[in-house]
Amino acid sequence: MKLHTLLIGLCLCLAVISCSSDETITMEQENSLKAYELMSLEWKLDTNNGQTIIEEKLPEFYFRNDSDTIMQVVINPLENLLGNSKFVFNDSLRFAQLNYPEIQVFIPDELSLLSETYGTLYGGTEVPFNQEPSVFPFSYNSTSTYALNGKSILTSNYTVFFKQNTATILAIFRETTTGERLELDGTWTGVFFNNIKVETIANAIDVLD
Repeated sequence: MKLHTLLIGLCLCLAVISCSSDETITMEQENSLKAYELMSLEWKLDTNNGQTIIEEKLPEFYFRNDSDTIMQVVINPLENLLGNSKFVFNDSLRFAQLNYPEIQVFIPDELSLLSETYGTLYGGTEVPFNQEPSVFPFSYNSTSTYALNGKSILTSNYTVFFKQNTATILAIFRETTTGERLELDGTWTGVFFNNIKVETIANAIDVLD
């Protein structure tokens, strides 16, 4: 009798599990069929948002002119440096599962453009709207050209200052068939060029050797 009861209970459990699995698959299939479009991306500053200045010392630029003629030296300290941007949603899994075409969106290089209430941005740097970190070139160019005399050495030491901006975001999506509205909030962080400091020294080789 106990064995018979145990078998019945086991069958009931398997039936429940089977129904739950079918329901899960159905929900996943339903979500995969939904297609969304971004209606708006809004920004604001919360108490935990703001700007931080980051300092980075670059490797020393070194040039030696062993000839008797003037040598032209060109230095572009920002040549291999890029800004970056990253979106992180509080419901990151839901955003990752959204079926929508990837687009470019504007990001704020100046936090003075934002306030404590949500607002939209127009113009500026554009980046892909996803949760993968993206990079972009700086709009500022810091190329310097020097005429290095013969039998001379030139050294340049650069310190670059970046501004790291953090803001709160609200993405509003619309399901293209039903018009269903979906809101996802999160945090954005971007790093931009701020300013640069340089110390350049030129000396005759016979003075240093």
